[in-house]
Amino acid sequence: MTTKILIVDDESENRHIVRNYLKDLPQEFLPLEISLGSNGKDAYEDALRRNPDLILMDWDMPVVSGIEALKMLKKEEKTEDIPVIMVTGAMMRPEDIAIAFEAGATDYISKPVDKIVFLARVKSALRLRKAVKDKETLLYNILPKDITEELIKYNQAEAKYFVRASVLFTDFQGFTRVARNMTASELVAELDYYFEKFDEIIDKHNLEKIKTIGDAYMCVGGVPSPNQSNAIETVLAALEIQQFMQERIDEKKSLGKDYWQCRIGINSGEVVAGVIGKKRLAYDVWGNTVNIASRLESNGEVDKVLISENTYKLVKDFFQMRYQGNIIAKNVEGGIEAYVVERIFPELSENENGTIANDLFIDTIKQLKKSPVEDIL
Repeated sequence: MTTKILIVDDESENRHIVRNYLKDLPQEFLPLEISLGSNGKDAYEDALRRNPDLILMDWDMPVVSGIEALKMLKKEEKTEDIPVIMVTGAMMRPEDIAIAFEAGATDYISKPVDKIVFLARVKSALRLRKAVKDKETLLYNILPKDITEELIKYNQAEAKYFVRASVLFTDFQGFTRVARNMTASELVAELDYYFEKFDEIIDKHNLEKIKTIGDAYMCVGGVPSPNQSNAIETVLAALEIQQFMQERIDEKKSLGKDYWQCRIGINSGEVVAGVIGKKRLAYDVWGNTVNIASRLESNGEVDKVLISENTYKLVKDFFQMRYQGNIIAKNVEGGIEAYVVERIFPELSENENGTIANDLFIDTIKQLKKSPVEDIL
């Protein structure tokens, strides 16, 4: 990955010296992309435009001084985390150095610049920057984007209450039987194959993956970004998952291999969502809505999508469904009124499988996305 460094000094000779020193950075920081500026205004504008990994900033410059540019950069959300090393005059007072650190400087180097000291401090700053970026990348990979940004900015993310969300659970039928004849590496690879496809499908339909638990998979629509369309999108994703499963079953059968089948349960309603844990962060959702979705999955038919009456009311104008009956489920008083989703209504579908919506259907979902929702109370 390219390392971007911005050198800012009003004297071209100083810029040239520093640039030559940077050529001796170790391989871990190569290739380099170096840009030059002659005053604080250049530094500010270049940083906003290019988002460098490090800024080497002279203190005393015309137009806008280095210290003023530093203060400007630290006030901008886009540039506040960029490390800035101040390059100071040999006679700089200790109180001025303190001012620089209070303004957000990462380090300082005195002129004339000693090459060994210079490279040591540059490497330290770049490694710190990389460590922060790696941590942020990891957070983005395991948590929703909005939650990650909240954690990075405030070092915490508050739990929120959502009026309308749709929770989806999947589980494999025949998992234990088939897994018994697989090695550990084969089992992990097979699960990874399925769950990667599930990830792809739910991303396409604007859902958020919550977790996998053994051979079970859980995701949610309408969280952490509320919308009115999440029930429709969750059912669409479920139908597409079942279509993928059927294709995989056909493939396995043709090879004479054993296969897994899938049950899916969906419920819509209120949830609480938030981050739990300190060392191992996890984003999760809680509430009776989640419990009922899980019960629907465990009581569902293989190769089918079973939804609650709550979800049915939100999607009945878009899908062909049949009434499954009242399901007696543990800890659910009065049972669960349940429906099996068959397909999208033919007039809304572009293909015989009923899983790809036409423009009219897509426009309907877009309009629902724009509709106001009382998302957080």
